[in-house]
Amino acid sequence: MPSVNRKKDMTIGSEWKTILRFSLPIMGATLLQVAYNFVDSVIVGNFVSAEALGAIGLVSSMVWLVTAISSSLGNGTNIAAAQFVGAGRPDEVREVAASSYITSIILSAILTGLCFLAARPMIAGFLKTPEVMQKDAMTYFLICGSGIIFQLLYNVTYGILRAHGDSKGALIFLLISAFLNVGLDLILVIVFHAGVAGAAAATVISQAGAAGASMLYLRRHVPEALPKRGELSLWRRKYGLLMRLGIPIALQSAVNAICFIILQRLINSFGTPSIEGYAAMLKVEQFVHIPSNSFNAAVSSFTGQNIGAGKDARARRGYRSTLVMGVSICLVVSVIVFFADRTILGIFGIAGEALLRAEAHLDLLMMFIWVSTITNITNGFLQGAGDVRIPAISTLVNLSIRLSLSFLLALVPAIGWRCYFVSMPPAWVAACLLVLWRYHSGKWKLYRFAGAIPNQRAES
Repeated sequence: MPSVNRKKDMTIGSEWKTILRFSLPIMGATLLQVAYNFVDSVIVGNFVSAEALGAIGLVSSMVWLVTAISSSLGNGTNIAAAQFVGAGRPDEVREVAASSYITSIILSAILTGLCFLAARPMIAGFLKTPEVMQKDAMTYFLICGSGIIFQLLYNVTYGILRAHGDSKGALIFLLISAFLNVGLDLILVIVFHAGVAGAAAATVISQAGAAGASMLYLRRHVPEALPKRGELSLWRRKYGLLMRLGIPIALQSAVNAICFIILQRLINSFGTPSIEGYAAMLKVEQFVHIPSNSFNAAVSSFTGQNIGAGKDARARRGYRSTLVMGVSICLVVSVIVFFADRTILGIFGIAGEALLRAEAHLDLLMMFIWVSTITNITNGFLQGAGDVRIPAISTLVNLSIRLSLSFLLALVPAIGWRCYFVSMPPAWVAACLLVLWRYHSGKWKLYRFAGAIPNQRAES
């Protein structure tokens, strides 16, 4: 059967329609991904115990750290490939792919080893996990850590597809992953009573399904992006560029995750209600961030192709359109969640003080989620242009303020357990102002690397 090329040229047509059409499949795919994690928590919270749900929540930041590094390699791949796609340089796209796949194999071995070495010192030591939750937390983290290679392969492949303007494929392979995860959850946790280990195993197997499906899809629909025979040996040619783009994004994600590990320790100090409430709230927060995360990915690919083609003015128009769409959707979602907070959180089987604390956290988050949306979309634009350092710095500013205020406010009796979310609004606002300043300064124009120079014809 002949291959079907689904490359999408994002340098022509209506900006907002192009970005919306590109982002909708990403939203659908992300919704599937979040949904099967959501199902994990609902099943564990209702069919195992609230303590088991809390154990999963305890290591969520550690799992997030691993996932974030995997996503960073995919984002670096996307940025590099998108500008070369826009510039019409397919040979260099394949060099980027070769470098990314080789790097993913090396990185998976390193990260898996670190997971097994750090698990006990982090969970039993640094996080001071309650003894009743330690075994489940260790089990969940180590099983998830064994699936890092699948996360890396999936993210690299997805990054290449997005660079070519193909976001629809993710719906296919994440649909496969979602069905696998939910089906295995029901079998392993409910039927075979495998507990937290069953939920973690279902997640890893579903990730393997997504990785395999994505690579088959890439081979079928965008075969010209895959390295040809003998080209894998050229992976070093784009390794430096990939590291220049990927390392700041990886550091941004790693610092983010590490700071939330520290924050988790503070949350643990306020007892089981805070642990269980925070775990449930995080699952709801993942849903709320889907629009901004999807627009972040869409505007990054859109910007990369247009910067590569020398169409800077079109890239800016696309960014402004994305802001309007993103903030509008975000406001609608936040209002719905704000008024249905107790009902949504109750799905996880938490009650009493845990439900009260989760509700207070979620409500404040909904009031300021639009600020995070603006930051996320602006970060996507800057990263697509190749300006990856300022988004990383903005994350550092955000988390520095968040952590310092959290620990200071923890000393105020009237605030107490509320400290870890009352610190959020000023931190988000500061990060938002920084990336907006960078966008309006125009300095992102200096970071193009695909060689396209704007001209009157290209800007039309």
